[in-house]
Amino acid sequence: MSAFMACGITGTVLDRSERRLLEELRPGGIVIFARNVRDRARFDALTAELRALPFRPYVAVDLEGGRVNRLEPLVGGLPSAAEAARAGAAAVRALGRAVGAICAHFGITLDLAPVLDVARRGGWLASESRCFASSPGRVEQLARVFLLGVESFGVSTCLKHYPGLGSGTVDSHLELPALDEAVREDMKVFHELAEPQRAVMAAHALVPALGERMLPASLSADVLRTLPRDRCGPLLADDLEMGALRTFGAVPERAVAALSAGCDQVLVCNALDQRRAVVEKVTRQAHSDDLFAARLRRSEACLASFAREAPPDVPWPLAAELVERARALALAGGDP
Repeated sequence: MSAFMACGITGTVLDRSERRLLEELRPGGIVIFARNVRDRARFDALTAELRALPFRPYVAVDLEGGRVNRLEPLVGGLPSAAEAARAGAAAVRALGRAVGAICAHFGITLDLAPVLDVARRGGWLASESRCFASSPGRVEQLARVFLLGVESFGVSTCLKHYPGLGSGTVDSHLELPALDEAVREDMKVFHELAEPQRAVMAAHALVPALGERMLPASLSADVLRTLPRDRCGPLLADDLEMGALRTFGAVPERAVAALSAGCDQVLVCNALDQRRAVVEKVTRQAHSDDLFAARLRRSEACLASFAREAPPDVPWPLAAELVERARALALAGGDP
């Protein structure tokens, strides 16, 4: 089983050729994107089919609210983290519960949220309203509320982007950010919220403040060692095809580098033609490098049961009601 990879899929249905490929590669997770969503009935069928695959991958989605809402065709708009935070903790709690209910209704077992990055002045993520607050303490407080809302529906979560992308001034989808000294404080939010049932996503960003001037955090053993691995769930590398990694080899080489550095799993969400190449490259590396093979075995054990349990069923009317409440509280500025 290639538990070390989570990947995207092509469309709104799982055709025979893609199903055969997935059954051959056996990724540890499947990540849903907007291209996989058309209507509720078809999406219900797709997620049910994915969960029923014989190797039992988790099914994940990026559902933060605001502009990061892969399920918008089904659920409509949701407040962003910043919009909910401005309205207060009750609105953030409502957003978390809405997200958890949506995921549970569709059988999605992992939400790749929340963003724990601090909204630093000039930061790219702050400009997109994806951060809860501009101080680490407030981010920790509000992210905890969001996490408990999502997790109350039996859905696993992912803390991103370690060690904290808040001071990065460019979009890592396009360029490699460099984080400033504030990251020393920002990373503590992750340390405080780390728990075994929560994954952590490593950022593609340079972190000279932590002694790493050459490699992005996702490929740096020195940076990743600062995470308290005894207290957190699996460590995921952000999407390998992102522009921030363009100078660090082809996608398969990036996968080996991330796994060697300490990541348990790599994401190949959009470069779908690279899925087989990643599995083959990592497998060859494991055959030739005993230490790397042992690292993969530890990762596989870490991932074996993570986000595999189907959440309790949530009826659509309840999910829709919670979505409306999240919108109302964000607009009203708190509890009505």
